[in-house]
Amino acid sequence: MAEKNKLTDLNEEKELFSWEAGERAFKKRDKDFWITAVAILGLVSVILFFAKEFFLVISLVAVLFLYYVLSTVPPKKIKNRLTNRGVYFGEMFYAWMDLRRFWFGKSLDCEALFFETNLRFPRELCLIIDKKDEKKIKKAVVKRLPLVENSPRFVDKASEWLAKKLPLEERKN
Repeated sequence: MAEKNKLTDLNEEKELFSWEAGERAFKKRDKDFWITAVAILGLVSVILFFAKEFFLVISLVAVLFLYYVLSTVPPKKIKNRLTNRGVYFGEMFYAWMDLRRFWFGKSLDCEALFFETNLRFPRELCLIIDKKDEKKIKKAVVKRLPLVENSPRFVDKASEWLAKKLPLEERKN
């Protein structure tokens, strides 16, 4: 009887769902992709070199190098958690009131859960998920945030269109 009269602790954090995944999307690129990317960068660099845009050429080379490093070094595994208070992305915590809406999509070849935030930085969270966990995650999050069918951002739509029109590698269907 004494147990029934105990007050439940409203401050207690309850885990709704958790999973382990890579901390970022990862796709190993093949040799053809890099040959194409370096060839395009070389052509653009020659044009910019004649236009005396040396710093822009250096910046483009640096961006290509960064992309090379990110696509050759696999991400480490982290634990993501959905709780009654918010979302844990590894050790980083984002309260539900800091999140605006969510959607499921693909990032490179990985299934992902995206959150749009009310914060200045980051504006968007991308959590890598397993396709089989999508329904469980949706059930936990839809009670707290509105679900959007696909990315509401112009940049995502434009980059998807550009990738279809100018593929740097062959698509495997």
